[in-house]
Amino acid sequence: MQHNADVDTHMEEGFTQETMLELIELEDGSLVLRDVHGKEEPMVTIDFSEKVKSMLGQEVRMVGQHMIHAAIQSIMYQQLKQWHANVYDEEPPHYS
Repeated sequence: MQHNADVDTHMEEGFTQETMLELIELEDGSLVLRDVHGKEEPMVTIDFSEKVKSMLGQEVRMVGQHMIHAAIQSIMYQQLKQWHANVYDEEPPHYS
């Protein structure tokens, strides 16, 4: 299973850079979120215990995907709040 998502990563002074991510399932059943172009270690690894895997059955992949999506949404929301704070906190140079 492979799933790609575009996510903005936070950089200096509120600017963002687009990053292509992939969600893959490893041979051991772990779900891994990583940068498509990076050689770094995964950003997120989700590894369910055998007990949880047996309880969830085929839904284990969907639950992992929802966990990853929630994390991405949270990051994007935080960046949006930061962007709005940067925009609205600037004092205009001249008042009319």
